Amino acid sequence: MTAQWIEVDGDVIDAIKAAAEPFVDNPNRVLRRLLGLPAIDHDRTASLPSSIPRAPRGSLCPLAEFDVPILSAISEAGGSAPRGAVQDSVSRALKDRLSDLDMKPLASGRIRWMARVDQARNLLVKRGLLESATPGLWTLTEAGAEYLDRRLKSRAAAERSEVA
Repeated sequence: MTAQWIEVDGDVIDAIKAAAEPFVDNPNRVLRRLLGLPAIDHDRTASLPSSIPRAPRGSLCPLAEFDVPILSAISEAGGSAPRGAVQDSVSRALKDRLSDLDMKPLASGRIRWMARVDQARNLLVKRGLLESATPGLWTLTEAGAEYLDRRLKSRAAAERSEVA
């Protein structure tokens, strides 16, 4: 039996934790029990190390690089977009800038760059550029739309001056 990685949201993780027997279960054992699958003697599902060393400074795509792709994804979706759609768009926008370390899983099992999208979103909320009212739905504020417009105009001007 080959182990596979899946991504689940926080609600699913919370449900798995609630159904787990402490010091006995791992997520695979819980899911097998909940799905009515037989227990296996030697559960070879890979468990992640309890801690993953902190990334060396400069080895990750800078958090500020996520701002424009996040805001652009939401703007292009009409001002609001679900988290998954934003992550898909950010993945495409930053694919050439994400390092190998960005692509590795954290101790939680989440891929590092995806966790950084959430970090960047939280900072955008604190700066008043995104609303935090509806869980799972990311919404641009008026200040966020203005900020994005300024950044895109600035980027276009810089590109024009490089060509000239």
